[in-house]
Formats: sequence, C-alpha cells, structure tokens
Amino acid sequence: MTGLLILAVVVMVAGFVATMMIGESKSNKKADPNYFKFTGKKWARLSGIYIACIILLAVIMIVIWNP
Repeated sequence: MTGLLILAVVVMVAGFVATMMIGESKSNKKADPNYFKFTGKKWARLSGIYIACIILLAVIMIVIWNP
C-alpha cells in the first residue's frame, strides 16, 4: 500500500517537473513568442488540474485505508 502511495507521489512530481521544463525551454520560447501572454489563465488551469489530482488521490487513499 505504501508503495502505491510513493509511486503516485513520484508520478505527480515527475509530471510537475516535466511541465515546468517544457514551459521554460528555450525552444518553446523561440517557437512561440506569444506563449507567455495570458499566462494567468494557463497557470490557473494547470494549478486546478494538480489540485484536483491531489484531492482525488487523497480520497482514493482514504477509501482504501478505511474499508
């Protein structure tokens, strides 16, 4: 059970790091100079996705650990 929890956290952290690396890459900035316009909506949407995943993971863990 703890292994699944660790795996879920590792996957979430890896996804976050990969997202940041792609967003900050030089090739991304060169290919689309408008990428950094209106970033507020993009960050809000991305943050919402991460928060929803964290809540979903917490609910699943509670259900599994408290049958």
